[in-house]
Amino acid sequence: MLLFPEKDSRISSLVEYLILLTLKKEGKLRGVDIIKKLSEQFKNWKPQSGTIYPVLNRLSEKKGFISLDEKYYKITQTGEKILEHHLNSFINTIIFIDNVFNYGRSLMSELNILQTEQTWLQNHIPFLNSLLDTLPMIRPNLSDDQSSEIFVHLRNIRDLLKDSLQAIEKQIALIKEEEKIVRVKIK
Repeated sequence: MLLFPEKDSRISSLVEYLILLTLKKEGKLRGVDIIKKLSEQFKNWKPQSGTIYPVLNRLSEKKGFISLDEKYYKITQTGEKILEHHLNSFINTIIFIDNVFNYGRSLMSELNILQTEQTWLQNHIPFLNSLLDTLPMIRPNLSDDQSSEIFVHLRNIRDLLKDSLQAIEKQIALIKEEEKIVRVKIK
């Protein structure tokens, strides 16, 4: 699992994996563009140059997973092979993080820390979007168990979104009703 990489693991962090995925998807990018792409994907994490450039350096100079040509980074064939090799680890990490979040979410609900499902959605829509964006790329490599688990999570997300949309529609209806009352009082 990428959260706790094994000693002999060739990819030693989620940041390395995210950079490799980004370069595979985008092709050639400058370091600043990699930072920008990662920043766009995460609401609560703004990657800094002091974090990303040392990782880029390690991936290119020490590991040979990416190459640097005139300020542009590009994934190498070795990097693509390693990315593919660690795909199951990445998927298991996503599933683990989701399980941890669901456990924490149930505890927060019991302790009234999590006020609404909308709060959860607002904080996690960027993560859900990036997860959904990567699914077509990783889908062929999923086992039946992983596919089933991801399907269950996606169905739960769909239900949560449906419930949230219904709550929003009720709030809109209440606002419209209050607006009518105000108009009547003004006339």
